[in-house]
Amino acid sequence: MTQGQSSRYSPGVTSGGNSGRGGAAAGIAVVLAAMALAAVVRLRTADTPLERDEGEYAYSGQLILDGVPPYRLACNMKFPGTYYAYAGIMAVFGETPRGIRTGLLLVNAATALLLFAIGRRLLGTVGGAAAAACFSVFSLDLWIMGLFAHATHFVLLPVLAGVYLLLRDEGRPRPATVLAAGACLGLGVLMKQHGAAYLLLGAALLLRRGRRGAPASIALLAAGAALPAALLVAVLAAAGVLDRFWFWTFRYAAEYVTQRSPSEALGILFETARTATAKSLPFWFAAAAGLVLSLATRPVRPGGRFTPAALLAASLLAICPGFHFREHYYILLLPAAALLVGAAAATVDRFAARLLPRRVAWLPAATGLLVLLCAFLAGERETLFERSPRELSRLRYGSSPFIEMEVIGRVLRERTNPGDRIVVLGSEPETLFHADRRSATVYLYMYPLMEDQPYALEMQEEMIAEVGAARPEYAIEVATPCSWGVGPDSERTLLVWTRAFLRRHYELIGVADILSPTETRFAWDAEVLRYRPRSHWFVNVFRRK
Repeated sequence: MTQGQSSRYSPGVTSGGNSGRGGAAAGIAVVLAAMALAAVVRLRTADTPLERDEGEYAYSGQLILDGVPPYRLACNMKFPGTYYAYAGIMAVFGETPRGIRTGLLLVNAATALLLFAIGRRLLGTVGGAAAAACFSVFSLDLWIMGLFAHATHFVLLPVLAGVYLLLRDEGRPRPATVLAAGACLGLGVLMKQHGAAYLLLGAALLLRRGRRGAPASIALLAAGAALPAALLVAVLAAAGVLDRFWFWTFRYAAEYVTQRSPSEALGILFETARTATAKSLPFWFAAAAGLVLSLATRPVRPGGRFTPAALLAASLLAICPGFHFREHYYILLLPAAALLVGAAAATVDRFAARLLPRRVAWLPAATGLLVLLCAFLAGERETLFERSPRELSRLRYGSSPFIEMEVIGRVLRERTNPGDRIVVLGSEPETLFHADRRSATVYLYMYPLMEDQPYALEMQEEMIAEVGAARPEYAIEVATPCSWGVGPDSERTLLVWTRAFLRRHYELIGVADILSPTETRFAWDAEVLRYRPRSHWFVNVFRRK
């Protein structure tokens, strides 16, 4: 590289995507404004009732704070990184939906700052600012569940930290840096298994520097990635739950990801992508334009073409396991898409610098970015700034009983003692969190038990035995189809047992009848004897006779 090239690509200079101090100042101002706006929206909506996944993480985090390791009293196929993240957040901000969402706000803000640092290094200040601002705003999208604290949010922070470390050394990467980057990427995997795709990204970034020394660096990266996993295995082994961890996260998970055939993938992808991009299509089109521009023009900085494209490829791979393509998986695509929008902004800025005076050359890129952001904010004004937290829950999740389970959980907390057990016959673990009571079974979801998979009957029999032995003080029967996932090939043993078990040992003391998206009728105690649900979406609460 010549001296002129070194100067052109140095992060500290203003050429090649930074239109002078005015552009840099405007870029930083846009980032701060976008982050402040995101914080206002997230705090305004922080009391939205927890949904299922959040309930699982919150209840598991609650157990961790009580000294109970993952997989002892609550089991699922996810790696436990997000459980520990929730435990840390709740230890600081409190065991409430607002406390959890406040932690998410900080995680989201830290991710945006990392994206700004990465984008500034690759694309200049204007490009980095555009990327960070887009991520901050479009991660609020209700239709990718951006306001909810899904594990995909927690994958991004350590992954982008690892990417930044690998990009920080312009020359040969230092061993300590590569090891630390690997540890960050490995931590992303523990947050959710989908993060494993980014290990390939780390290897690709090392290979881009040249084949000489790459094998040793990749081996060091892999060693760093193995460190968090090794620590987790040691902790779980010491707690005596390593066998359950292995069953749920490897043996059952292997069955789960093979339930959908490749022939179904395209239809599922089209359906979920249509929902996920319904309110943000201009952003995704801008990202596509950025990809074309970055491939067709000289990169603003070294890696400015390769890294966003490689991040996009890794993110696309990360959303593919099991071909479920759930809407919140698209959160993993946001950093790559935002960097590509940043690449488009940096390209516009660079060409404008040739045609306009330096002090105003940043205006075209800034104007385009503001139009993109403001169009989304105006279109989603009612959602982001006007609807109440409960209205947001109904808008996004329909008649799923998240509002009702919050009420029922609080009632049960008042009517029970701390040592009492409850059982939720349905996939609503948020109830356990709101009640602050332990489950009579390790099964937080009914979905695995209803799936057409070889462990279904064994799981059902284990749950029946656990509930029978625990003799829970209260039982909640969730009579909503979305909470069970019963299919034509589902094993029915649990369903038959549930009816007989409730009839023999429990009396009905409460019902939540979801009449419409805006109306739920609650009946308790004596009133419930005269009440008959008027809808097909209701929740029954039983007390042991």
